[in-house]
Amino acid sequence: MATSANGYFERDVLVQAGPLICATTLALTAAFLGIVGIASGNAGGLVGRLPLYVLAGSVGFVAALLTAEHSEYYGRPALVTAAGVGVVGFVMIGLGTEGVVYGLTHPDAVVASHLSIYLLSAAMIASGLGYWAVRNWRDLTRAVNTSGL
Repeated sequence: MATSANGYFERDVLVQAGPLICATTLALTAAFLGIVGIASGNAGGLVGRLPLYVLAGSVGFVAALLTAEHSEYYGRPALVTAAGVGVVGFVMIGLGTEGVVYGLTHPDAVVASHLSIYLLSAAMIASGLGYWAVRNWRDLTRAVNTSGL
């Protein structure tokens, strides 16, 4: 947690985590908006951009595979990690880009309905939960393995 022994926030942790949480929140907001754009049928040109999203996912896969192979992970764990990075990269880049395109082409649907505020709120909650899950990974996996969650 980002608090010290006396319960006050540690500035160093907040300085490090703040930009990460902000960037993650913005990326998730764009991805959520992309889901809305695709679901509403207003994602014109998606098929033309899809190969670029696949390319971005494959670049992420290869980069993660090379990085994992030269770290403590190797063999099967490296492949699983790289596959996860590739899939998440494909989904986030694809949905995020579609969200930006939808927001630029249909600003009235995004701003006037306050949709962007709702999606930003959901993304902030998801970012906070993700940050907490990463910081408490061992406790979380132990609780899941012992059915204590």
